[in-house]
Amino acid sequence: MSFYSYDAIDPAGQVVKGTVESESVEAATRDINARGLYLVSIRATTNRMAVFWKSFQSFSISRTEIIEFAQNLSVMLKAGMPILSCLEDIISSTGNKAFRSALQNVKQQVERGSSVSTALEAQGTLFPDILRRLVAVGEETGRFDASLREAAEHMLRMQNLAGAIKRALIYPAFAITTTLSALIFWLAFVLPKLTVTLKGMGVKLPPITLFLIGVSKLFHDHWKLLLLVPVVLPLAVYLAGKHPRVRYLRDLAYIKIPIVKLIMYNKLVAVFAEQFRILVVAGMTIDRIFDLIIPSLGNEYFRVKLLKAKENVLYGNLISDSLKEQGILPLLVIRMVGIGESSGTLDSQLEFLAEHYTKKLDDATESLGKLIEPLVMIVVGGLFAVIIMGLMLPIYDLVSKMGK
Repeated sequence: MSFYSYDAIDPAGQVVKGTVESESVEAATRDINARGLYLVSIRATTNRMAVFWKSFQSFSISRTEIIEFAQNLSVMLKAGMPILSCLEDIISSTGNKAFRSALQNVKQQVERGSSVSTALEAQGTLFPDILRRLVAVGEETGRFDASLREAAEHMLRMQNLAGAIKRALIYPAFAITTTLSALIFWLAFVLPKLTVTLKGMGVKLPPITLFLIGVSKLFHDHWKLLLLVPVVLPLAVYLAGKHPRVRYLRDLAYIKIPIVKLIMYNKLVAVFAEQFRILVVAGMTIDRIFDLIIPSLGNEYFRVKLLKAKENVLYGNLISDSLKEQGILPLLVIRMVGIGESSGTLDSQLEFLAEHYTKKLDDATESLGKLIEPLVMIVVGGLFAVIIMGLMLPIYDLVSKMGK
């Protein structure tokens, strides 16, 4: 199978670009025409370029559109519509060209006999991992529409949470950025001229001013290298995160640092409980549940601990005992899971836990701004104090000498 990129025109007269996997140019052309598109041009491309193009397209597709897709598909399937008719209706009502092209690819693969989960998987990172996994679970258990609905509800909660966190961080980010910008401007342009003037008057500079002069000289002599820091630093962090040990320590820090823990730890517990409930209701085996949940959490520390818990469960231990031994979940979770195991109401207990920790997460998000604001004020105040002391101490010394 080879990959081909193409330019085409849809029935609405809009230009559509995309990639298609096919055996030959002729087969790719037939596939594109079968979608109701008028082919303008087609050319062979590599697998890597096809993956890159799909990743690029995903940036123009919002999470809201994907949530709406899952919700609409769930409603149509529950009403008894065939899957191909559902996809055709959703495609015809989709205004985003990139998303329409991706859905056409999904529909085409389903027509060829692929499962919906396989077709979604073929679109790369466009569809979230939780959606792909729950679709696969729904196909295995015959609860396709329910799995889609639960995936849409989960993604909507995560989207609302992410939006709340971003709103809470706007003020701290703005305050720190403007303060650092003012500090850099003062060090780069004001302090050098002031230093020349003070030295010319024979003023003895205090240590804090000498320190600021050293920092100013560093900016002046190496400003080109310093401009690379915003690019190099995130890249270095990304590459370091490829190492399992570094990821383990980083993710452990996420759930240990006080304010970060408030968000990250509650989120991990809420997602664990919610996905565990969904998979239990779907009738999945315990080992399969662990296999699906562990990657979706995205935390290396939790991954290592939950893998050990899974091994203990497979050896015949209770889920609650296995989780308690790893010490990663709150005692409330352990108790409720234990009650669910003994009473046969594990799904109900997990539903309570998911709602409880989601509520805690919402409360923590709402109070995030209030928690961060004092720290921001301390940082901003400290930076301004350094600037003022570095500026005023030499001037005070100069005024004192003039008074004498």
